[in-house]
Amino acid sequence: MDIKLGPRIASLRRAKSMTQEQLALSLGVSPPAVSKWETGASCPDISLLCPLARALETNVDTLLQFEETLTEEQIDARLNEIVETARNHGYEAADGMVQSLLHTYPSSIPLKSRAVTLFDLFAMLFPAQPQEIRDGWTKQKKQLLEDVRASGAAACWQAAVSHLASIAISEEELEKAESLLKELPQHTTDSTSIWAMLYLKKGEASQALEVIQKRLYVLTRQVQNFLIQMMNPEMTPDTARTLELCVIYRQLEDLLGVGNGMSPGFFAQAYQRAGQDQQALDSMIQFVDAITGTVQKPNPILFSPAVKIDGEHPAATKEIRELLLESLLDDGYYKQFHDNKRFMDAVDKLRGSIQEETA
Repeated sequence: MDIKLGPRIASLRRAKSMTQEQLALSLGVSPPAVSKWETGASCPDISLLCPLARALETNVDTLLQFEETLTEEQIDARLNEIVETARNHGYEAADGMVQSLLHTYPSSIPLKSRAVTLFDLFAMLFPAQPQEIRDGWTKQKKQLLEDVRASGAAACWQAAVSHLASIAISEEELEKAESLLKELPQHTTDSTSIWAMLYLKKGEASQALEVIQKRLYVLTRQVQNFLIQMMNPEMTPDTARTLELCVIYRQLEDLLGVGNGMSPGFFAQAYQRAGQDQQALDSMIQFVDAITGTVQKPNPILFSPAVKIDGEHPAATKEIRELLLESLLDDGYYKQFHDNKRFMDAVDKLRGSIQEETA
């Protein structure tokens, strides 16, 4: 087995924000000795492996990378299982599965990179959880991203740096965000088409189709997120233009089958800004219909078999529906509709979907 111990020591040390001098001091060796370990000029004495692992807050097996690895397909399967658990049994059960998986494969950079999305999912599915729990998700997400960033893994580090910059912006750490963004290359190359060509040359047409479909799905979500950002009143103060963006979002949603039919919610916000109360009411009623329905299935012509959703799943978690119900009942704007039968029917439908799931 080819054990690349030097880069491993350097990666774990950087992940802890520890200098070579600090690591040397904790082990009772000289800083040049640590430098030689990391460059591969020499190896630590076997008697130092246990203290070295403790100093780096890991274990010897992980330090020497004596652990089973996961393939991309295995990671996909494990993460999909966790997502289903979150939807059907709540975040506690799903979080326990995440922690167990990360503990079993502590050196898997691809797993850490992908596991970050689970904490984003928890935040989206369970927004009503106490701040302490949501802060815990953010803390662990940041640690995973820092691990990926420190690894320098070509397939993952750019996404990790971008995600860390996004978190820094949300936490008002603007200088840190700018510094992180400057680590990223100004121009990047999408290799999807090249991979597809390679698979075709190898006679693996199904693999070529899969890589294109997965990339198309990612790009679709990116375009939708860009449209949502453009709807921000600070970015697009003209409400007529915002409504046009809503139309484009809905067209993409209908054509591609991605977005869970949530576009009426954006229309409701835009019409409210425009002072068009009747249209805002109509859109909100449509939004309730969507959010109490089932998950939208991606257009099979474009995305199957690479991206598919098996079975029927709620379009939104009970927690999200509870937040919407609370808003419709307590928000000052919607109180004007409390004597409107269509609006109250929608409220009853929303409340009924919550009670049905609670029972």
